[in-house]
Amino acid sequence: MEDKQEQQQPRRVDLQRFGAILQQRRPVTRRFSIDANHYAADVPEMLKLCYKAEVERRGRTFQDDEATNQHVAKVAKWLVGGSWKPGLFLYGAPGNGKSTMASAARQLINMLYGNEYRYEDRKGVYCVSALELASVAKEDNKQRMQIFKTTELLHIDDVGTEPASVKVWGNEVSPLVEILYSRYDRLLYTVITSNLSDEDILPRYGVRIADRFREMFDFLSFDNKSYR
Repeated sequence: MEDKQEQQQPRRVDLQRFGAILQQRRPVTRRFSIDANHYAADVPEMLKLCYKAEVERRGRTFQDDEATNQHVAKVAKWLVGGSWKPGLFLYGAPGNGKSTMASAARQLINMLYGNEYRYEDRKGVYCVSALELASVAKEDNKQRMQIFKTTELLHIDDVGTEPASVKVWGNEVSPLVEILYSRYDRLLYTVITSNLSDEDILPRYGVRIADRFREMFDFLSFDNKSYR
């Protein structure tokens, strides 16, 4: 009788082996970050130098003030993986350095991982404006849209200036939302600059994308004096 009951016991799954197979199929991934082992101590100063160069390239006078140093420190921390979130959302009034900071981060990455430095794993940050995203979607340029969805490093400038949706073959689509969903699923490095505040996301894009923004992005407010 006991032997029969033992035979009727359901087979148990080898959970350790199941977990190992799962990890092989869907390995844990993290978004790109600057190699902290080599550069963690120097990234803040390197980023500050890139920011200063960008400000002066635009014909402005660099302001070495507390607000600038705080922004540099926070962005530098994010760049070396100080946050698990794959996105960084820089927002505030026009002219106070958001796009310049994103350009400085792009320049830093391009220098460290591009043709000018020693890295074998070459890469660069792809930059596009939100208005251009809408134009590409309207033209139904699937190849470029796929680049925006899958490129490892992307900076989207002036989010909020684009139409919330565009018509493609009679269908209403939201290119920004489509791209962010795809990049969120892949945990891809995404920097956004915008005059919208975090409170403006919900009324403009709706509840679902507002929740996705909170999951995907670290928010950094630029409320300092305008460079203009």
